[in-house]
Amino acid sequence: MSDETAPQQPISTDENPEWYSHCCTDLSKVKRSGGRIDGMKAILVTASWLWDNGRTITVGFVDPVPGTPVQQDKVKEVVKEWEKHANLKFRFIPNGNDAEIRIGFREKAGSWSYIGKVALEIDKPEQTMNFGWVESTPETTAKERGVILHEFGHAIGYLHEHQSPRRGERLTLNEQVIIDYVQRTQIPPWTEEDARQNIINVYSRAEVSNFSAVDFTSIMMYFMPANWNVQGIEIPPNESLSPLDKAYAFLNYPFFIGTASSDPNVNILNSLNTAKVTGTARANIALEYIEGDWRGLRAEFTRWAVNQRALSDRAQAVSRREEAAAAVAAVAEVEAD
Repeated sequence: MSDETAPQQPISTDENPEWYSHCCTDLSKVKRSGGRIDGMKAILVTASWLWDNGRTITVGFVDPVPGTPVQQDKVKEVVKEWEKHANLKFRFIPNGNDAEIRIGFREKAGSWSYIGKVALEIDKPEQTMNFGWVESTPETTAKERGVILHEFGHAIGYLHEHQSPRRGERLTLNEQVIIDYVQRTQIPPWTEEDARQNIINVYSRAEVSNFSAVDFTSIMMYFMPANWNVQGIEIPPNESLSPLDKAYAFLNYPFFIGTASSDPNVNILNSLNTAKVTGTARANIALEYIEGDWRGLRAEFTRWAVNQRALSDRAQAVSRREEAAAAVAAVAEVEAD
């Protein structure tokens, strides 16, 4: 979906109805690659859209549906979880029209968010985020918590998991099943191109900087029915931050000495261990951390991610060659008999 296109509005359906409650539109400017479907991943980040480390981001609620006090309080409370792991602060201001992140609660508009600093390019007081599934009931449900964490994941710069350049390492999508499904269930009906752009096509490798291996437990991963992929893997709804979500949040937005997280377990050592960063890259990241240089740390982390991507590509290429060689040998053996 392009930046100029409004988020699609879902309708009720008896087939996989929960799918809609765990999906959203990320309104980004990332170009999708036009090649074959080859992937799924962990954390996707485009570095230029990340906020400066330690920044205070203003947040507010805007018309036409600014939400009830209960809805607003749910958002204010849940986003504190991201603040534990990323060195960012969300400051809610009374006049939402002046905020950098502007939230509405339009029920029929789904849940969606612009990505990172892209929100700064949206004219005020236009919304930059919407929660279509956060209710005014007293208790925050697990599903509501997941939706809020997911959309604020977008707001701090994370992209959708299901369109990663590395998706093919774990999943091969049933393209026609997905196309048929969204054509039946979206208002207005999606075209095949809509389905490819929003679900099937992967992000361009040239425009995605930080990501590692597939993390089905990431808060940025869609719920996915088993019939949507060849492997028959059902991705359950994720309603809390995964260990990799937390590690990547720290490594992109580090807490330096004197600015510690409220959670003592959030630190450079645990983050590097969780992300499995080793060798020279680990030493370089640690050095940048000691020097208090968040730009340098982020750059070194990106270099590591790019290298991991290259290693993965090489391994897949070797595997394909071995499979092709085995197939040729099998044919030759049959012909010899």
